[in-house]
Amino acid sequence: MKKTQLLFILSFLFSTSNLIASTTTVKGNASQFKGKELELFTYSDYITSKKLDLGFTTIESNGAFNFNFETSEVKKVYVKIEDKTTSFFVQPGEVYNLNLSYSAEMNKGRIYDKQLSLNFSFPVPTEMNQQIGKFNRKYDAFIAENRALFEKRNHSIEVKLKAFQIKMIKEFENVNAHFITDYINYSIASTQTSLDVSYKKTDIKKGNNIKAKLYLAYLDEKPVLYTNPEYISFFKSFFRGEFKTLSVTVEGFDISKAINDNASYTDLLKALSKYPFLENDEFKNLFMLNGLLEVSRSKYFTKKNIITILNEVKATSRYPTHKVIAANIIDKMTKSKFGIGSTAPGFELKNKDNESISLNSFKGIPVYINFWTNWSIPSQKEMKIMQLLYKKYKGKIEFISICADNDFSKMTTFLSKNEAYTWSFLHVGKDKTILSNYSVATFPTYVLIDENLKVVRFPAGRPGGTAERATEANIDKDIYELINQ
Repeated sequence: MKKTQLLFILSFLFSTSNLIASTTTVKGNASQFKGKELELFTYSDYITSKKLDLGFTTIESNGAFNFNFETSEVKKVYVKIEDKTTSFFVQPGEVYNLNLSYSAEMNKGRIYDKQLSLNFSFPVPTEMNQQIGKFNRKYDAFIAENRALFEKRNHSIEVKLKAFQIKMIKEFENVNAHFITDYINYSIASTQTSLDVSYKKTDIKKGNNIKAKLYLAYLDEKPVLYTNPEYISFFKSFFRGEFKTLSVTVEGFDISKAINDNASYTDLLKALSKYPFLENDEFKNLFMLNGLLEVSRSKYFTKKNIITILNEVKATSRYPTHKVIAANIIDKMTKSKFGIGSTAPGFELKNKDNESISLNSFKGIPVYINFWTNWSIPSQKEMKIMQLLYKKYKGKIEFISICADNDFSKMTTFLSKNEAYTWSFLHVGKDKTILSNYSVATFPTYVLIDENLKVVRFPAGRPGGTAERATEANIDKDIYELINQ
């Protein structure tokens, strides 16, 4: 066999082996949360930060949990129990033993971003999370020690920062993981990028241009690291607003023309090709996608033309990740804005008898919707007050309680213990899109819609608003006015 043929085959095997998914296991103990649901998710891409559910499991009575999923690359995954989260990195085929707990004291003052405490049961010093954690602690200490220099924002920190970076890379070089050294480099780069505004290669000749040097050091002729959150964070920060800035110059007129007049993916790439920093095709396409996301709500760019271009990227791009990003941007752009005056997003969900019930079936009568979970104590308490409202307004307004627990049986078990709750109860479903459609950020959340399925109040008042929460709307008053208008 010829040497070139052998090299080609070996290269092919090596590249395809990186794409083969392996089973990754996350298990451990969360004794504070016996019987609760543990949910795992990641992001399908870091440009749009679209959530991608990996699944869920129920924590056993002894606190144990075990979850398996397939992955072909390093991912940052998030663990969520109730309204509390934590995160760590996983590698294909590895097993992670975790101890999860929650400290109310450490989360004092947090409302929407409560943090779980995560400890690895059998920490190995060279393991990726241990190394990243070690670097993060050192970096935090470095920033704290040099806060005065950072606050000057005049580049006086540059010498020390560079020395720290060299020291860290040397200290972690024996770890044999490019992901970690990239994580270190782009974490520091994200700090550096806030110190200047220009990046063009030619600007280096004009003096000590930190931004231009950053471009050459971290982006020029470097691979695109889609799964490294620090890389994408740096990329987005580095080019923030740049796409629009280029398009409003005389030189960049053909950028806006490619979008607003021609709706052409080909013309847009051609317009961007004249910039030296976009010589690499993959990099240029990513810059374009990030730029289209940034201007997607701008009045200076035609929305439907942006969507046309993105649809072409989704269908024809030779970069698989770009197809995903394009689809996610389209999803963001075409999603109806939810709020007072908008039409309530339609849904078709299962009731306790596994029958499909649609929102449209309630058209013709006002509807009071609440999103709830078994773990939310306010949800449980307010159901009792909601029962009084139901008895008072039965036949004049429909009440719908949508259970957001992953496990369907959580809803049916709850109803078997609360037979007096006889209004409509529905389950959120597997993909949970209804939660994002209704902008549900916490539980319970309430929505009041009229007989034409238009949103009247969001967030609507909670049951007993005036008695228990003087600052919240009185839903009793809102319902009375709605049915008597």
